[in-house]
Amino acid sequence: MKYAAFYGRFSCEKQNEQSIDGQLRVCEQYAAQNGLTIVETYIDRATTGTNDNRPAFRQMLADCAKPVVWDVVLVYALDRFGRNSVEIAVNKQKLKKHKKILISATQRTSENLDGTKNLDGILLENVYIGLAEYYSAELSQKTMRGMKENRLKGLFCGGAIPYGYKVVDKRIQINEEEAEVVRYIFREYASGKFAKDIIRELTERGILRRGKPFAMQSFYNMLRYEYYIGIYRHNDEVYTNTYPPIVSKEIFKQVGEILSRNKHGSHNQGVSFLLREKLFCGLCGQRMYGESGTSKSGKVMYYYKCSTKKHGFPCDNIIPQKEAIEKMVLDRTVEVLGDRKNLALIADAVMTVHEQRQHDDTVMTLLMRERDEIQTALDNVMKAIESGIWTATTKSRMEELELRREEIKQKILTEENKERTRLTREEVIEYLYHATRKEPALLINLLIEKILLFPDRIEIYYKYTQFPPKSPQTDHNTALSIPCSSASKSRSPPKNAHSFE
Repeated sequence: MKYAAFYGRFSCEKQNEQSIDGQLRVCEQYAAQNGLTIVETYIDRATTGTNDNRPAFRQMLADCAKPVVWDVVLVYALDRFGRNSVEIAVNKQKLKKHKKILISATQRTSENLDGTKNLDGILLENVYIGLAEYYSAELSQKTMRGMKENRLKGLFCGGAIPYGYKVVDKRIQINEEEAEVVRYIFREYASGKFAKDIIRELTERGILRRGKPFAMQSFYNMLRYEYYIGIYRHNDEVYTNTYPPIVSKEIFKQVGEILSRNKHGSHNQGVSFLLREKLFCGLCGQRMYGESGTSKSGKVMYYYKCSTKKHGFPCDNIIPQKEAIEKMVLDRTVEVLGDRKNLALIADAVMTVHEQRQHDDTVMTLLMRERDEIQTALDNVMKAIESGIWTATTKSRMEELELRREEIKQKILTEENKERTRLTREEVIEYLYHATRKEPALLINLLIEKILLFPDRIEIYYKYTQFPPKSPQTDHNTALSIPCSSASKSRSPPKNAHSFE
């Protein structure tokens, strides 16, 4: 009497346990007719046979190396064991190494139950395996071809639906309520707000994602989704007829630039490099990164270094000490803020942004829509009560809706109060003149677009806006050229620069 382990597999959700039952029944009949006893079963459900990364299959291979009683692996057909000829050969060799053989209940195999070679089975086994591999590859090609045709037609091909969209009749459409939130997130982030602050504001206003506050990672993923500008990529191909755009390409680009600037941080824990993502080499144009080194006395020194030189390539620019160059930039920027004309320019830009936000009714629209939906639900409950339906569930539902309605009313009142709060130009000037002197990092992020370091001077480009910086060549930017005390003054400042001695 020989002992066998049954291995069964069905490949997709359209198949079910009946498929396994059928395989097992045939294998049990074969075992009874050939003096075999099935003592173990291994089953993989909804698992492809094109590779051997299957839990039960891997367990079976691991068990065959142990002192188990079975020495035959019995399958309904060879394609249940696998559909990849190379992996089938490798895994059969693993069985053979531990004196185990593979037998099919419905097909001739290369070995008989007694371990002898089956000459015609050698040929037939390879034909069966080849046909199974061909069928799998052909099916995959047909499926991929069909999916591509669907994409070309702009049809939904499955998968998770990004926030802001919904599927109607196999086509992706904009979910207007969620889309308003998406636009709000992009506008707020582009204006300079931090992600955690936007998430907190959304949560306080009852705007959630799948019933929970927006997670930081999913929030940042949303800011990178090209779906929101109508672009869908798959296998190096671009489709523009699948996702209707929700935000403009301009604001998507602005947000992308902010994400890129914030991606690089200091590698020196506990040390803040104020000019990171702002300081560039004036000679080669590359970014300058924060670095540290230890002197012979053991003192740790911090400085900025051009990435060209950092990676071992020649660059003739200087390597300024962190404290010296940051103090120089901050001192000159404070001087800029001391000029009433410059402060007026900045204040005007801030007031423009504030006015735009005052007219942004995204949150108010969402709150009023939710208020109306709650009222409709309450009306339906009242109709049920008037019809004589009064149960504990009805009472609980009414109390829940009334409580939620009061919460929404309070949030609407809060938004209305915000709309009535007017920021004055004088308040902006006062803040810029006093508060930014106490917060140097805020001052740099708020006002400075780009800093170019040359061996003999520093050029500071100011953006005078809260929005992401435009090119330094645009007319509204002002460059200040500051001589470097540690270098010669052989290069003259540009024509549009003001020199500070």
